[in-house]
Amino acid sequence: MRVHSNLKWILGVLLISLSSIILGQEKSETTLSDKLYTEYKEKGIDQSLKKYQKLNTEKEYIGINEPLNVLGYKLMLEDKDMDAAKKVFQAQIKEYSTEANPYDSYADLMLEMGNKDEAKENLQKSIDIAHKNNLDHDDEIFEASKTKLAILENKHRIFDFMVGDYTVDISNFKEDEVTSTNTLHSSSSFDENGNILTVNFYNQGKNPVTKRILVYDAVEERYDMAFISPVDPLGIRISHLKVKEVGDNKVELLETYTDRKGKEHKSRHEVMKNSDNAIEWIVFEREADTDKWKKSTVQNYSKTM
Repeated sequence: MRVHSNLKWILGVLLISLSSIILGQEKSETTLSDKLYTEYKEKGIDQSLKKYQKLNTEKEYIGINEPLNVLGYKLMLEDKDMDAAKKVFQAQIKEYSTEANPYDSYADLMLEMGNKDEAKENLQKSIDIAHKNNLDHDDEIFEASKTKLAILENKHRIFDFMVGDYTVDISNFKEDEVTSTNTLHSSSSFDENGNILTVNFYNQGKNPVTKRILVYDAVEERYDMAFISPVDPLGIRISHLKVKEVGDNKVELLETYTDRKGKEHKSRHEVMKNSDNAIEWIVFEREADTDKWKKSTVQNYSKTM
């Protein structure tokens, strides 16, 4: 398993500690992989794999330091020999079919070769095996595979439609009656890697009112949101959003957060993209001690041209 800069369509995605291990291993761990690489250079990949079968007396899988794993990445990243790398990663899967990492590594090759469908398939295999094995050394593989799969499925970009500048007309409700209205302006953008969405709200005088920062958590399959108010002396509020796409340009969100007294709160959101320039965002609050939801806020976003 390794993520590298050649996957240009996954810029800056995986901030994991494994990213530099393969190319920085100690000599004692890479001796066999060096021999295999020399054999590849002199006689080709088929003979190199035969040499591996002959010399690999230790059958216990050693994760990313496995000689086949190291060799596969070297062929893929340095030699750009994708056919040879494919044979190596397939051999690793055959040799260690019950381990998660071989499938994650093969998925990286598929990404490099532009085969996203096969990459998804192997990432899912890696996730399933790592989850089933539930071993400490599989934790990072599980997280990495989940993250890469989420990116391939664009789960981290569910709020793409929010990007840009909007006028936001807000109506607050109680018992289905409007109790107050307000108009704000919002400006939303992703960071340079496309992973962190920041939404800034301003009042009519263009003074900052609130800021929301959203990041997708692939492991928990949810968004984590930081809610920051310049007028709140108690700091940052963190909530979690479970997202459900229901079709027809509509998304449902279930938000949960715990207040400073330890009480959990829930709200439900219905977000409808009515056009390229208009979004309706309805917030429902749960009635106390019931399973009923009541409309509390309606936000109508109109894009500023």
